[in-house]
Amino acid sequence: MTQKPAFLAGVNQPINREDRMLDLDETLVVTAPNWGSRSSLLAVDCSRIAGEYHVNLIDSPLFQMEMANDAIQRRVLRELADWDAVKDKTALTLVVANQDAPDTLEYFDQLCLALRLRADRLKFAALDAETATGLSEVCHIKNISKFHFKSVAVPKIAGSMDELMNQLMRHEEEKELFLVLEPAESQGYLAKKLIANGLRVIRLGYYMMRPVPLVSLKGIDPNGLWMLAMDVESVKPAVTGLQRQGINPAVVKWIGNRPSVGALVRYEVPDAVWVNVASLKPSALLETISKY
Repeated sequence: MTQKPAFLAGVNQPINREDRMLDLDETLVVTAPNWGSRSSLLAVDCSRIAGEYHVNLIDSPLFQMEMANDAIQRRVLRELADWDAVKDKTALTLVVANQDAPDTLEYFDQLCLALRLRADRLKFAALDAETATGLSEVCHIKNISKFHFKSVAVPKIAGSMDELMNQLMRHEEEKELFLVLEPAESQGYLAKKLIANGLRVIRLGYYMMRPVPLVSLKGIDPNGLWMLAMDVESVKPAVTGLQRQGINPAVVKWIGNRPSVGALVRYEVPDAVWVNVASLKPSALLETISKY
């Protein structure tokens, strides 16, 4: 059977529906955040192989990431310096509380330098294996620290903040300082929970997540539509975006790798179909869809 190429359409690219949509039954909407006009790496990687699995691919980030203003960036650096001198001996754990957070380090050279100067004391924690892998890659690229993603502490249930928090508390060293990487405007759930349990925490909120509307899905059969829900923040915007276009969120299928996200999808849309995958690797996502 001749393979048809997938097409990648983004919010910042004009969408030609006739050129974009192929005669395929299934369509995956990748909602991963982007930086500026750049598509997310996940969307790009999926677009390269989607045709092999006979799946249409639409890139529709629901958030656009950007650095917070200079004042907030300076405050983050000042708080780290106030709580932890470079020559201190206390253990430091960098906790990535958001799946997209590792990429933000590439845009904050001063923080990367501050972490590099403390590399011999650094440990790492993340919400799932994909986030741990991204953190390992960025820390290597920015010369912060070189470590294997398997050395990163992750919860057994992907995306479970409660389990990650309990794991961090079990392995806490004396006077250990936890550096929680998350959006500036978030409610800081993990940081607050750690503080409430008596741990020393610095919240590194130096980037923003600006909402972006769901792209037009006009002409797509909702019965073959798959919405990728990567984190709890993306669920409500996705549901609202579908409803505004007259698409019943219970008709489309939802896919992701975090049971907690699936639980929220079912809470927002009681009759929704949630398909949990072990990994967000493009091949795993697309194979699951093609065989469903």
